[in-house]
Amino acid sequence: MNPFRRTPEVEATPDTTHEIQFDRPSRSARAAEDIRSAHGGRRLAIGITAASGVIVLAHLAHAIGLIGVFPPGTGSGPAWIAFAVVAIATVVATRGLTRVADWTHVLLLAALAVPVAMDLSATAGLLHLGITPTAAPAAAALLLPVAALRETRTPVAASAVIAAVLAVAASLQARTAGSWTVAGLAIAATAVVPVVLVAIGVRGFRRLVGRELDLSLVQSTVATPRSAVGMRASEELAELDYDAEALLEDVGSGRISIPLPPEAAERAGTLAARLRIRLIEGRTDTWLRHAVTESAYLSRRVSVDDALGLAGLLSSSQREGLLLALWLIAGQRRRKANEPPLEVRVQCRECEIGVPDDDGPDDGPRPGELAAVAIGLDVSGLTARRVDAATWDALDNVGVHEIVPGPEGFRIELECRIDPTVRNPAPPSAVNPRGA
Repeated sequence: MNPFRRTPEVEATPDTTHEIQFDRPSRSARAAEDIRSAHGGRRLAIGITAASGVIVLAHLAHAIGLIGVFPPGTGSGPAWIAFAVVAIATVVATRGLTRVADWTHVLLLAALAVPVAMDLSATAGLLHLGITPTAAPAAAALLLPVAALRETRTPVAASAVIAAVLAVAASLQARTAGSWTVAGLAIAATAVVPVVLVAIGVRGFRRLVGRELDLSLVQSTVATPRSAVGMRASEELAELDYDAEALLEDVGSGRISIPLPPEAAERAGTLAARLRIRLIEGRTDTWLRHAVTESAYLSRRVSVDDALGLAGLLSSSQREGLLLALWLIAGQRRRKANEPPLEVRVQCRECEIGVPDDDGPDDGPRPGELAAVAIGLDVSGLTARRVDAATWDALDNVGVHEIVPGPEGFRIELECRIDPTVRNPAPPSAVNPRGA
């Protein structure tokens, strides 16, 4: 299966930064998942599991303290035995896993209903004696590691159901229990509050790690040559190369006669057209376009207008600064739901700052020579005062910048000095398709 989503065949080369949706290759996605689990996720899961064990031990100590309070012939012992069986089975089933399978998750949720029901049955009508459920909230604590190993909504919902059942059971005994009702409601809260806190922490951790991993993966574009293909184009070129080799092999072996039949001629023409388009795009398909297209975060908010491929003239430090600035601006979160969407449009244009000087040194800018690149960042849906201060430090490494406020955002004008010995890029129209 092709890990990339194929782009439709077109006859022109429009700016499709926002139209192309990049799917990271399965190998790259698997590596990112391994990094997430090895460098942070696994430690987080271990810490959450330890916290879950502490909560379970606290409820167990509470249950031991209530042994002498239970009426003769009753107790929560059977419920705790069922809880122990479920806990041991869960540990055995999830040992060494970085994610809990769906069937394991469903079986765990169904099994947790057994100790909860047995505990509620054992403590029903005994709240006036100070007897509260203990195995039921401990069962909810088993959902803490599950929230760290898979999505968090289901564990939160399951713990909320357990807490609601415990709260209803305590409220039904309010007339006879009196002030002990507060203790019953507090026990119900202990079933859901830890899971909610863990879910908030895990979501924040996954969002942070996901952003940092995506930034690390797209930073590889900074070191690419002036005109280079990205992962998406590399896969397409590999497919074109394979199709062309297969066609030439059929012709060379005699399986396809010359002149070519109509179907083979049409196939060859299609391959030639796609190669021409890719060659033309390759002259302006710079690192900046690859970084934006291949990023799951930048591709949704950033568009690039660089018809001449001027971004390829920037040095490595300037590229890193520009990429980090775009990352910090596009990573701003919306404070209100009715806020306009955040959009950043990057425009690169020529900036001739050389002056006519026939007697000047050979290494200086000559008349009409491109010695700087002007880059404009049009930001809408965000004010300049909300931008992280590190953004301006990153832009200092790119060049001299000026902020122009606007009604719905702001604009950043950058003047980036480049090596004057680098030749001007030829516009796409200068490429001869027939010569390609």
